[in-house]
Amino acid sequence: SSVPSNELKNLSFLLLEILAIEDSLQLNRVQLVIDGMCTESLPFFDGMLAIIRANETSDSRRSYQGVKFLVSLSLKCSVAKDYLLQTPDKWQWAVNWLKKMMSEHSYWTPSNVSVSNEDSNTKTFQRTVSAQDTLAEATALLVGLESPDSKDIVMDVDEDDKEITVVDKVPSHFSAKELRRASRMQGLDSIDT
Repeated sequence: SSVPSNELKNLSFLLLEILAIEDSLQLNRVQLVIDGMCTESLPFFDGMLAIIRANETSDSRRSYQGVKFLVSLSLKCSVAKDYLLQTPDKWQWAVNWLKKMMSEHSYWTPSNVSVSNEDSNTKTFQRTVSAQDTLAEATALLVGLESPDSKDIVMDVDEDDKEITVVDKVPSHFSAKELRRASRMQGLDSIDT
């Protein structure tokens, strides 16, 4: 967690490739990266969830990159997606945090100004189309939109208690992009892509 935020993109890409290697240790690698390690016999290190939590106020851009990493990992690696789908209680707060950041940073920079949460040295989260896409994908993953067990449920963050709750049912073929579009139409977000 001491690497500058603008260098995390390349490290994340490399880590994604390593975690996507399909072998008998893949699930172990995924769990170690997401949850970290805390045993007496091996050195302690933070997992991605701990890094997101530790930086959510002091370096919100780093926390955003952590959420984006988990979303990217779930899209690239079915083992990671299954693990996250089975343990939503471990990372639901991170999706809630991103939703809160998106609502707090409701302003947009002019279209002629290039803003990124990945390529800058600043520690402040910026509301971007990429961040909105990440939130939509994270929300879809959290509710298991593509999972046969819960494919017709949509959830939203209740701004009063910052909890994700079931608000409606949607067709099982809805993608994260369609979920984002539907949430905009319901007034849940004011972003136009």
